[in-house]
Amino acid sequence: MTGIEACVFAIVSLMAIVGALGVVFCRNPYHSALWMVFSFVGIAGLFALLQAYFLTALQIIVYAGAIVVMIAFVMMTIDFRKVRGLSKFVPQWLWGLIISFGILIDLFILTSKMKIDVSQAGKNLAIAGSNTKALGMELFTSYLFPFEMVAVILLVALIGVVVLTKRGIK
Repeated sequence: MTGIEACVFAIVSLMAIVGALGVVFCRNPYHSALWMVFSFVGIAGLFALLQAYFLTALQIIVYAGAIVVMIAFVMMTIDFRKVRGLSKFVPQWLWGLIISFGILIDLFILTSKMKIDVSQAGKNLAIAGSNTKALGMELFTSYLFPFEMVAVILLVALIGVVVLTKRGIK
């Protein structure tokens, strides 16, 4: 890894981590969705560094695009005035903290015992070539009808969400 690659890796990994922390600690749900997009772009940058350009495009299109739009539609249907009136203290947070800390310790123990040789990582990928073309050919030949049906179902769901959210606005 060259110095430039290490610098880019540090930047995009910091984007992913800061975005994830922004999602968790931000009180405004709309700001949390924006932090989620920031985190998804950082993860897409990590895929680009791995030269997985198809996964980079999928990360941007599917996650940073479609998933965040879906979350925005859900937030449009929720009345946050009623949600804010609910109790702020949730007594189960202590159990969540204990379990999360235990999982974190377990992951540190497991990774300290693992011996992973990364010197040969990616050698077989360069020999095998990309399967993006094969995936596209299979998707748009053998599975064209189910692919189009999913698109129509998602379009109907999108129209339904817009109709449901517009009903209360006068």
